[in-house]
Amino acid sequence: MMPDDVSCYTAITFAPVQGFIEKSRKLRDLYGSSFILSYLARALCDAAHQQLYDRQTNPEPVISPALINLTQGTPNQIIIRGNFPEAVARAVFEKAWTDVVEACRDEIETRLPDFQPYRWQRAWNAWSNHTWEFFWAQTHKNDDALPDRIGDVRRRLNEKKRSRGWSGINWVGESSTLSGADAIAWYGMADKVDPKQLHLSQQTEQISVFCQALSRAFSEAIIAANERLSILELIKRLITLDAIAERLNLQANDRPSVEIPLSFRDINRHRDRPEERRWTGWFQGDGDRIGEYLKGLVETGEPEAVALHDFSQAMINWGGNTLRSSLPEGGGRIIYAGGDDFLGVLYRNHPEPALAARECVDWFDRFPALWQVHGREITVSVGLVWAAPGVPQRDVLQH
Repeated sequence: MMPDDVSCYTAITFAPVQGFIEKSRKLRDLYGSSFILSYLARALCDAAHQQLYDRQTNPEPVISPALINLTQGTPNQIIIRGNFPEAVARAVFEKAWTDVVEACRDEIETRLPDFQPYRWQRAWNAWSNHTWEFFWAQTHKNDDALPDRIGDVRRRLNEKKRSRGWSGINWVGESSTLSGADAIAWYGMADKVDPKQLHLSQQTEQISVFCQALSRAFSEAIIAANERLSILELIKRLITLDAIAERLNLQANDRPSVEIPLSFRDINRHRDRPEERRWTGWFQGDGDRIGEYLKGLVETGEPEAVALHDFSQAMINWGGNTLRSSLPEGGGRIIYAGGDDFLGVLYRNHPEPALAARECVDWFDRFPALWQVHGREITVSVGLVWAAPGVPQRDVLQH
């Protein structure tokens, strides 16, 4: 690595992030969404570290996030010390996503061989090519006079994000029963059929047979027999499986079983018997004015890269250790905790007594002490939704 490689900063992000999570309809979808986002960020960080690491001149090329546990968080901005070219970064990102898509598609075709030949490759290719927008920015090597070079590369990245080049994916036929958007994924979805010869009832029956077989192959806990999922919704579900993790060469310690349970029935808000249905408390929060806090550290003389790296390290450790362990056993889960951003749910899985709204408030009475464990002088804003069992998860997340 040439010494001048360290004299610039590279910033990378991708979209959609918040929208990708908000479209989730079940808790497993949320875990899958968070895992996918972190997996893509991890691929970029690993590649940047491998290319730019130098023990003497650049021992920590990835400044933020300081570390990534694949099931912990959703980092949506990566700051790198050094020249990580856009073409290289984009290729790494696209390969990581393509690997996820192909692993899920191949797993389905392997488990359900009776539907060969599958005629849906074109639809999967469309999602492989048009799911994400990728943004890259860099400070120039002659920008040494800038007082806040990390702040400058962030501003350049935000300017890039103002110009969007997103391509929508069109579809023909019935829509997903979860989102109402995007086509139902089934083995013949990419067939070109003359509308005059199309028998809707026949196609509906083919879709039904395939979706029921899909449920049997992956279990009712993963895909319900009456669900008609799109390709992207299938990917969010299947990414939580150990079989997919093995295809992606993920180590077991990247996916502790406590983070992605085999079943989410203990938090099923829509039980068959009315007396078993439970209210739940959903919370989401993030730190306040983080940019101003970091800027203040730099003004006191702390190097900006060190300040950002140490802050990222402290917050991710707080989310992974303090926040997760603070929830009552069998009564709460942290879905993601990426730095100062976090999302979780409070619930009770045993019959009596049902969780009361007062208990959620009592837990938040203890939250200020939990927040201070990270040792940073910043405040936090948190929203809480007390949700009835019949309220769709998407509405809960939006509120």
